[in-house]
Amino acid sequence: MMARMRSDVRGSEAEARRAIVRVCHEIYQRGLISAGDGNVSVRIAPDRLVVTPSGAHKGWLSDEDLVLCDANGGVVRGGGKASSEIRMHVEAYRRRQDISAVIHAHPATAIACTIAGVPLSRLVVPEVIFGCGTIATAPYTTPTTQIVPDTVGPFFECYDVVMMARHGSITLGPTVEAAFMKLDALEHTARIAATAMVLGGGPALAGDEVERIYRVAESGGAHYRFREGRACPPVEPDATDRRSGSADAALVEAVLARLGGRS
Repeated sequence: MMARMRSDVRGSEAEARRAIVRVCHEIYQRGLISAGDGNVSVRIAPDRLVVTPSGAHKGWLSDEDLVLCDANGGVVRGGGKASSEIRMHVEAYRRRQDISAVIHAHPATAIACTIAGVPLSRLVVPEVIFGCGTIATAPYTTPTTQIVPDTVGPFFECYDVVMMARHGSITLGPTVEAAFMKLDALEHTARIAATAMVLGGGPALAGDEVERIYRVAESGGAHYRFREGRACPPVEPDATDRRSGSADAALVEAVLARLGGRS
């Protein structure tokens, strides 16, 4: 189990470093990234971000490995190079003043769903509403290029959990712990959706029930970005963007089998 973290890491660089390292170790151990994949950042001041270094094995990180950057992603202090996806983090913070943490991971089942055309925005279990709000999927873009923040930026204004087709996830939160919890809920939901597809599929939750659950969640203090409309990007790419047909149960089953030993 992940060690309990304080609810507010903003303002303390040392605490932010410790929190990032704990989360990186956790997401590696859970198979949500592999080796040097993914990146994590925490905003500790309006013009300061603590970021994982490029190419570092997330399961082996220490506090001293992390890089301090300015609001544009330029290195202020640290021996390493900032993550190759730093521009995506900068874009998230630019668009969302209410967040202090960004996690980019490669959750295998969730990525497989984007390849197989299984829409993660299709709500099949109520818990995803409490854990993630709406899960949106952005069209595929070439990793580490400027087109990534240009494409996913508008999604950040509407959604806290965004899949990049064939690439990975981005989860946003007021703390790195909150962003991690959304990542955890995302992959758990994807496993359920993929398993249901292997077993023959099933109906989504009815629209009126979805609205009731959102009202319950929000009355309990949960806060979500806009679920739909208000000039938000669509929650799923169209068929030409996905470049894949209907879900292939054999593919999903193979992915699940490969993940069988990971928790």
